[in-house]
Amino acid sequence: MTIAIAWIRKIRECEELLFVSDSRLSGDGTNFDACPKVMILPRGDCAIAFAGYTGHAYPMMQQLAFAIESHGPLQRGAMDISALKSHALKIFDSMIQLIESSPHLSSPEEIKTDANFILGGYSWIKKGFEVWNISYRKTEKRFMAQPAEWLCYSVPGNKVLHGGRPRGSTKLGIARIAFAGDQAPSARAMLIKSLYPRANSKIPTKIDMEPFEVVRDMLRDVKHSETIGGAPQLVKVYQYMKSAPLAVYWKRKKRGRPYLLGRPCLGYERIDRWALDPDTLESERPVPMDEYEVDDTTNP
Repeated sequence: MTIAIAWIRKIRECEELLFVSDSRLSGDGTNFDACPKVMILPRGDCAIAFAGYTGHAYPMMQQLAFAIESHGPLQRGAMDISALKSHALKIFDSMIQLIESSPHLSSPEEIKTDANFILGGYSWIKKGFEVWNISYRKTEKRFMAQPAEWLCYSVPGNKVLHGGRPRGSTKLGIARIAFAGDQAPSARAMLIKSLYPRANSKIPTKIDMEPFEVVRDMLRDVKHSETIGGAPQLVKVYQYMKSAPLAVYWKRKKRGRPYLLGRPCLGYERIDRWALDPDTLESERPVPMDEYEVDDTTNP
């Protein structure tokens, strides 16, 4: 299972779309804490994260990437992100039809899946970011996409809400954000609590790196759910229609090493990626790895 979050971050007059997730695969009696859960799609202006049963979700995500590579207009970005979303739904629907019960290993039953995704990228038609939760609807027997909901501040209630749309001066929009995974309710509650305006504090009007901080704190908690683990992985999609993963020093910059999409970088690697300090939230070009005093303490 997973915790994955995608949100639109505003920096002065610009925006960027961020994805963060944990790095654990589990469910077969083992915990594997170096697994990429966020993928930059081949066209470069979008990314996708998965949650749920990896045996269904990961092949679907990979086949979507292959489909983009095989069609010029999709790969070049001539087809907008909304067209890509529609194509993704059709690919996922066709693939679910190919899953069937083994006559030798199980009794015949209706095939369903808990594979779900967050898909997002920059729309050159709408001149802004689009983000969707994609999940399988058993009643409809197909995958459906739901636009990311708004995080809003309710003026009358003096509280932060997730859901609905901004409405005049009574419900102020903060940001659009999507959650996925079995730990999504906990992450949502932690984020809302962190944004709750306290005495003499400003009313939240945007979110910065708070969703990353929520995932960071969940993974650092020694009592976190066994369904999540490893280092946080982070991907950014920029308005100039390019994407890039950021390495994250884990568990802290001091005595830590860069982890790229969940995997600890090896001592001889010279990665051409920015690396994020999980505490100061500042990023830098990593110095040569052999200059670090690496702490290999196993994640709890």
